Amino acid sequence: MTLSSIASSDIMPLTFGQKARLIVDCLPALFFVLALVFCLTFFDDIYGAPPPLVLLLFLGFVTLWMGYQALQRTRDLASGVALVVEDVLARSWAARGTGRGFFGKFERLGTLSMIPKAHFGSQNGRRYRVIYSPASKLVWALEPLDQGGFEF
Repeated sequence: MTLSSIASSDIMPLTFGQKARLIVDCLPALFFVLALVFCLTFFDDIYGAPPPLVLLLFLGFVTLWMGYQALQRTRDLASGVALVVEDVLARSWAARGTGRGFFGKFERLGTLSMIPKAHFGSQNGRRYRVIYSPASKLVWALEPLDQGGFEF
């Protein structure tokens, strides 16, 4: 998606629930930062040995990844708005095995994660008014613009 297409997008303010969701999505980053700090400061005192290198590497990697995700959520929270664009949903799916995590591939926007309500109300091949947070790449709502679409 280009800057010119974002500039021509409509915006709408984030609701209280959307802001709360963005804040809650930052909590895993806080947990892993605290876990890493715990391992670096108290592990040796409790177990009498330094933490295993593999544990520190794992916590470091997860902390960086979760920190990046939290930064994206914070950017959307700071903007206070969601973008609104028209696009065609090429395909939507749920993450395998977990039953959590829903995604949609749009013609212009690419792949975005979706809240469950947006995923379960979607139909592949249909044109929607997509309300989403651009930094988090999170779809808040899909509003159908046509009666058509492909049946699968």
